[in-house]
Amino acid sequence: MKISSTVALSLLLAPVAAKKNPFPLKQPKTTNTRKAKALSKLIEKAKPVRKLDEEEEAEVDLSGYSIKFEKCTSVKQWSYENDGNNNNNNNEGVDDKLVMNRFALFRLCPTEYYSSCNKNYGEYLINLEDYLMSTTEYFQNQQEEMCNECDENCQNDDANGDGDGQGDDANAAAANNYDCSCVDECDKIENMENNGYMEATNYIECQELEQENDDDNGVQYFAGATCSSDGSKIKIGVYKDEDCTYLNSNLYVDDYLNGFKLSHALLKNVYSGTEIPCSVEADEDDDGAEPEENEACQNLYEAAAGCESDYGFNGYEQGNRAANEDVVCDFISQVKGNSYDPASGEIVLKGKNSVKGGGSSTTGGQKFALTVLVLGTIGLAVYAATIHSQLTKGGKADLSQQGGQMA
Repeated sequence: MKISSTVALSLLLAPVAAKKNPFPLKQPKTTNTRKAKALSKLIEKAKPVRKLDEEEEAEVDLSGYSIKFEKCTSVKQWSYENDGNNNNNNNEGVDDKLVMNRFALFRLCPTEYYSSCNKNYGEYLINLEDYLMSTTEYFQNQQEEMCNECDENCQNDDANGDGDGQGDDANAAAANNYDCSCVDECDKIENMENNGYMEATNYIECQELEQENDDDNGVQYFAGATCSSDGSKIKIGVYKDEDCTYLNSNLYVDDYLNGFKLSHALLKNVYSGTEIPCSVEADEDDDGAEPEENEACQNLYEAAAGCESDYGFNGYEQGNRAANEDVVCDFISQVKGNSYDPASGEIVLKGKNSVKGGGSSTTGGQKFALTVLVLGTIGLAVYAATIHSQLTKGGKADLSQQGGQMA
């Protein structure tokens, strides 16, 4: 199923309007910081999402592009919600709390220039869960196809072979230079749970961890996807709340899986630079067949907020995506400029004087200037005192010379 064509600037800080979107987004309504409030004012100026008319319904041709992961980041904001009974006049039934929004920043790069990706590309921001669902599904399908092909080419034909993996099929595979090392890999995938592992992608969405002991004094924990400290990786973290807002960096998911450990092989493909082509060449045996479309590309493109014209990407030239592009590009530039801490979602204050978490740091040049200012002030004070003393003595001498008489 394809995501409905609602180009989601609303992915940034508001709920998605599309009803058919299979990936529901949880977004806050208000913010708690001066910078985020300023961004909200910009977003208020954005034109409302509208459906493209029939002439604009045509999909953008993504066949020559590939998806390239760029960064994972978090943005923590206030969420102001009521209980649905309009009891917000006297603050009854109102839930005022922090909500963590996690985003994936990715590019659509020309496939032939995938490694450099420095021109004719588009840059996009999307809810992290949505990104992971589409991309991990793609890699999972690739994994299944690989193992099916491996099984066809390398299976042991007991009827014709001797049972040691050197049957007719294995010999045929060797004759065709087919690498059968995939057999061990596919065997590990198939018997993952029997070997004590669980797939990490099962914990993309925030969910409660099953705890069979009371070592945590009845405290319930939750698991969900999170960003690494520099945003270059995606991992599964342990949270204190059901909305996966408050990460407990001292706890590890493996300690709450009842003896199992997480396997990150599939998840690692998402952020390790593995290319996701938007079109796949047809089977060599099918002459004249056109390349197959990778639906993950179109789904992500339609659901994400994009910045295209700055980089020469030939996308929508009109409609909601173009109308809101300035706002989207501004927000993406903030994310790329590390305005938010990728892991905690807190705003990072930058400059020669930086303050974070109540602490402050001062540069060496500022310390030197402050020292000169203090010493200069003291020197001026001493000099002023000397001048004052000389003026006072000079006045007394003049009076004594006049015999102490005053007119």
